[in-house]
Amino acid sequence: MIDFGALPPEINSGRMYVGPGAAPLVAAAAAWDELAAELQSMAASYGSTVQGLTVAPWHRGPVRRRSRWRQRPHPT
Repeated sequence: MIDFGALPPEINSGRMYVGPGAAPLVAAAAAWDELAAELQSMAASYGSTVQGLTVAPWHRGPVRRRSRWRQRPHPT
C-alpha cells in the first residue's frame, strides 16, 4: 500500500492523472447494461412461455390428471 502522506503533493497529483482514466469503468458499465438488457429480454420471453403453457388447451383434461403428480412439491 502506498503511503500518500510520505510523498509530496506533486507526486500524488501526478500519479492521479496518469493511467487508464475512466475508459475501463465506462466499458464495464456498458457491459453491465448489455447484460441487463439480455436478462430482461430472457425474463420476458420466459414469462410469455409460462403464460402460454398455463392457458394452453392441453393443460386441461386427461393430460392434466396424468401429470398432476409431477406438480407436487418434492421432498427435501
